[in-house]
Amino acid sequence: MVASSEVRLSPVALTENARTVLERRYLLRDGAGALVETAEGMLARVAVAIAAAEPTEDARRHWAQRFYDEMAALRFMPNSPTLMNAGTGRGTLAACFVLPVEDTLESIMSTAEATAMVQKYGGGTGFSFSRLRGIGEPIATTHGAACGPVSVLRHYDDVSRLVTQGGKRDGANMGILRVDHPDIRAFIHAKDDGVTATRFNISVAVTDEFMRAALSEDGSGAEFTLRDPRDGSPRGTVNARELLDEIAQAAWTTGDPGLIFLDTINATNPTPALGAIEATNPCGEVPLLPWEACTLGSIHLARFWNEQAHDLDWAALRETVAIATRFLDDVVEVNEFPVPQITEAVRGNRKIGLGVMGFADLLIAAGIPYASDEALALATRVSTAISEAADASSAALGEEKGTFPNWGRSIYKDGPKYRNATRTCIAPTGTIAIISGASSGIEPLFSLAHYRRMGDGTLLPEVSEAFQQAARAGGFASDDLFEDLAHGDRLDEREDVPASTRAVFATAHEIAPEWHVRMQAAFQQHTDLAVSKTVNLAHDATAAEVLAVYTLAHHLGCKGVTVYRDGSRAMQVLAHAAPASTLEALASLPASPACPDCGEAEEYIDRCLTCPACGYSECN
Repeated sequence: MVASSEVRLSPVALTENARTVLERRYLLRDGAGALVETAEGMLARVAVAIAAAEPTEDARRHWAQRFYDEMAALRFMPNSPTLMNAGTGRGTLAACFVLPVEDTLESIMSTAEATAMVQKYGGGTGFSFSRLRGIGEPIATTHGAACGPVSVLRHYDDVSRLVTQGGKRDGANMGILRVDHPDIRAFIHAKDDGVTATRFNISVAVTDEFMRAALSEDGSGAEFTLRDPRDGSPRGTVNARELLDEIAQAAWTTGDPGLIFLDTINATNPTPALGAIEATNPCGEVPLLPWEACTLGSIHLARFWNEQAHDLDWAALRETVAIATRFLDDVVEVNEFPVPQITEAVRGNRKIGLGVMGFADLLIAAGIPYASDEALALATRVSTAISEAADASSAALGEEKGTFPNWGRSIYKDGPKYRNATRTCIAPTGTIAIISGASSGIEPLFSLAHYRRMGDGTLLPEVSEAFQQAARAGGFASDDLFEDLAHGDRLDEREDVPASTRAVFATAHEIAPEWHVRMQAAFQQHTDLAVSKTVNLAHDATAAEVLAVYTLAHHLGCKGVTVYRDGSRAMQVLAHAAPASTLEALASLPASPACPDCGEAEEYIDRCLTCPACGYSECN
């Protein structure tokens, strides 16, 4: 077997914040808690463990080095469970799982047990509760009445509270209910109190039929039938427009629920013969069949920017895509799962999801505003190139190693002999973006200057390096500017900064919602799975604006949509008395939990509890 010591360790150029994150959460320690691993050692451990899937000793040695080189250059990084667990003999290497919930007590309880095992191994879980009968429906075997989907949701949330994922983070979940379920209104408001199901995101699964009914031409909405999930029999009607307005109002108030567009998702289901897709992972970017899991990794786009050519190095990008595709396929092979049903489903379809991070960094390097047609065009070029390269690489692997076992029952049975049923996916890339020195996923920058407080209390001051350089080059740099931005000033209100610079460095809340949606749709067009993206709204946005986001996202072919209105989940993380300084305030704050939206580690940015992965924020 190839040893980690056989890998040539080129140094990794990490920021101080990246090293802090690695030391706190990723690098191995001995029994006394002392670090026994460097960043380079971690990447070598991962590269060797994943390359073990290759068929010969020479191939394992060759690919271990290639995998290491890509990660060490920060061009590609796998998801956190792979970095944490590969080569350790513990935990799973996948982050995303979907588990089935059938309308029996046995299924409900066995899935609760499987949830605990998946989350113990480090994975996040998604569920569709749409097969459960409505609350109060009779149960013949006990002569009792059904508790309904919301009660099961709360039970699974309690299960997650019992499990801390490998001592690294709390469990994250996605709960989904079809819009035609009799309990849909109770589900929409399940999290209104701010304390129920805090380890769950929830989303309503809407159909094209429902959206047509809700958006009828006269604006009044059509009647829409609710149905018993067991036999499809009618269970009353609702006005579809009023129900969609109610969903928008709830999302405006609390950030939940999101929407997933079921028919759009299933239009690209690679294995419809195996069943329809009903649920996604916690961040919504991985629609999966029951018992499936998906391994994710992301490419740091800004690493491929060629300043002299003022363009991407497309050949280098395609080469990294090919290596990353092989890496993720090897992860499927070496991964171990907590229950046999997951192993069978994963090996049957071999789904992988290669995505991107650093897109905002790329736009800044290119001098392109996020809210522009030029940015959308670049997003289309990038996603097309990655999709084509990943498809070609998976087809080559299919010839070399064989297609995924369910290929003959897939939409590809008369076409490409892919190794993997899916190849691409856009994940939020929370902490791996910090490690790589990249902006998160395809999100715009959340802020230009801030104090970041990690969940363990570590304070990390951050100012965008690109903005500092632009400020110095433009002659408007000052300590006052950076300090004001760190305390919440908006760049678009700074007349001392040129308009062109304000446009290029516009942050999430300075970008109109339609541009968030249009960017998501641009990437979705060339992505197999789905796209994790938060549509950030200003605090004074209206529920009508949320509805407009829903309408546009459905029209443009997004597979789901999540909105977050700034300050809509205030938790009074500070007393009302003004603190002596930002640093003193940060030092006095309590430990931060996992993000309730996406499960990544929340951090304090200035005096707001904020998730760098999805933009969720709580401010007093």
